[in-house]
Parts: sequence; C-alpha cells; structure tokens
Amino acid sequence: MKLAKIQIEDISEQIDPYAIKNFIISDQTVIFPPLSSRFPFILDGVAFAICINGTAQIRINFREYEIKKNTIITIMPHFVTEFIEKSDDLMLEFLIFSVDFLTEMPSVSNFDISRSIIQTSCLQISEEEASKYLEFHSFIVKQYKRRDHPYRKEMAKSLLYAMLTEMGGIYYNQIKPEIDGRENNSTTSHQEELLYRFFELLLKFHRQERSMLFYADKMCLTPKYLSTLIKEQTGRTAFTWINEIIISSIKHMLKTTDKTILQISEDLNFPNASFFGRFFKKHTGMTPVEYRESK
Repeated sequence: MKLAKIQIEDISEQIDPYAIKNFIISDQTVIFPPLSSRFPFILDGVAFAICINGTAQIRINFREYEIKKNTIITIMPHFVTEFIEKSDDLMLEFLIFSVDFLTEMPSVSNFDISRSIIQTSCLQISEEEASKYLEFHSFIVKQYKRRDHPYRKEMAKSLLYAMLTEMGGIYYNQIKPEIDGRENNSTTSHQEELLYRFFELLLKFHRQERSMLFYADKMCLTPKYLSTLIKEQTGRTAFTWINEIIISSIKHMLKTTDKTILQISEDLNFPNASFFGRFFKKHTGMTPVEYRESK
C-alpha cells in the first residue's frame, strides 16, 4: 500500500539536529508533526504518544478511536494512520524509535503485547497511570539532553526499554481480562486469526482486487462465511473495509504525487477514469480534483 511514508530521519531534522539516530522524544507538549497530516500515512518506526489536552478522532488500521486526555496512542511500523478530526487545543507528548534501535535489547518474557496493540492501538488510562508514564517520559528527556555523555545512546536504549516495560504493564493490566476470555474461547480466537489474515491480504492486494471472492479464495473460505465473519467481528461489512482502504490509497496518491486522475485510476485497477471519479465522490462527497486542491 503506497501511503505517505514518514521517515524518522526527516522528523529528527525538524525537531532536534542533535537527536540520537533512530530515536526521538518530545521535550515539550506539541502537536506531533506526522499526526497533523491531512491524509493517511505510515511511519517507518514505532510511536508512542499520550494526549495531554484536547480531543481528536483518529483512524489506525481502519479502526476509529476517540482521543482525549490520558489516551495513549501506539503506532507500529506500517500501521495505516489518519487523523479525521482534532481540536485546536490538542496537545501530545511523544516518543518515536525505529525497530533497528531496539537491536539486541532484551524482550519482556512474561507476555507479548503486540497482538493487544494491533487490536487496541489507542488506550484510555487512569490519571495515576498517565502520571507514571509522564514521569518516565520526563526522565528520559533529561538524560536525552546530556549530549556530552559518552554513552548517551546506550543510556537512551536502556531507558527506552524501561519505558516499554511500563507500557507493557499498562496494556497487560487493562487487556488481560480480554486475553483470558479469548484463550478460554478457541472459536473466538480462530475467528480473530481469520480477521487478521483478511486485513493482511487487504493491505497486500487491494490495488488489484476488490472482490469478496478473491479474498475468500485466498483464505479457503466461502464468500458468505467471510462476509458474515467480518461483520460479526468488526460491526462493518467486508465491502466497507475494502472501500475504506482504497479511498485511503487514493487520498494519498492525490496529495503526494503528480499523477493524473487517469494514471491513479489505472494504478488502482479501475476500468476507467469516469468510474474512478464516481467511486471517489460517492465515498467522500468530493471529486478527485476537488480533494487534490483542498487544504
């Protein structure tokens, strides 16, 4: 999926010329630049942000979340992210790092939160949990600024590991009842695996294929069963999800490339530019040209 890819290196140059390679942390409450993007994007690393003030509505991997004070936002590599709405007073603290930055870092052995993050990218936490999280953040900022320290990078890695452990504990405590419930229900667990597989295939093939039959065949399921499964698990139809990802891809291409409407329609395997234009307007209320020229 060709979305606007935001490079950690580019963010570093904007925020701090002395930033440690592949690791960035905010030293004041700010609007995290990539999160102010008006169109879908992906980040080439991991981002943790916590809302300090204001509200927003965000879509991550095609799920919508309400953001308010003490909401933690977790964006993993290749997550498709789009801010739908945000208040003027929205303020975030953030931390970003590349996967490479964690090389040789020990893993938390007693649980794996990656699946929980995939399922719940935004988590509302208590005032006490937020206070502890921000204490970690503040301490890391202080050490991060010690540019004359001979082992600044190694110290940053160690502190980041401590922060990740804290994050893991927050996710684990909040989501453990759900995890236990899923483990006790093998049918639900199997259905969730199928759901993840559907989204994997959708990200990979949506530019060429938009039919239920294609995805059902790839999963060795009947279209009717897959359709029912997606509706039960997400509350939305499979066709809604298919159209959602196509619209996201179109928005990106309109805003970040100079390709003509015809070229974009061909890239996304539409029969012609006219059909492409009607499809986009039906789902956005705007023509492709109007969206491209909008601010």
